[in-house]
Amino acid sequence: MPRDHDFSRDRGRHAPGRRGRPKPLGPVDNSDDWPLTKAEIRELDRRLADTRDRTRYLLTSVFGPRFALYYNVSGDMYGMNDPRYATLFKRRAAALAIKRLLGSGVQVLRCRVDRRDRLVLRSVPKPRARRNRS
Repeated sequence: MPRDHDFSRDRGRHAPGRRGRPKPLGPVDNSDDWPLTKAEIRELDRRLADTRDRTRYLLTSVFGPRFALYYNVSGDMYGMNDPRYATLFKRRAAALAIKRLLGSGVQVLRCRVDRRDRLVLRSVPKPRARRNRS
């Protein structure tokens, strides 16, 4: 049976009509867009600043100088002595709301994340056990 086309010779070639860099589209026509209000610009600036902020909050329960539990919201459980188990909250208000649900003995700690949103362990302060004042 004769072959109509030998596909082995086409390896590494581009699809027909798609060679080189894409052509620029030209000037963009923004005549249909309306100008942003001052409130919308403020909101965009606030959101942009929020994305650049690397501060996060986590919840911990301390039982001693070498024993701390870090709360994970998704599993509703605590991880022992390793803050990487904890849920990182972007907003302090959200962390405080969860803290109120968990009860007394839970602390909110401020920490930082790197560019890939991974916890920087050196930024987590050592949790201090609360003294019972009777």
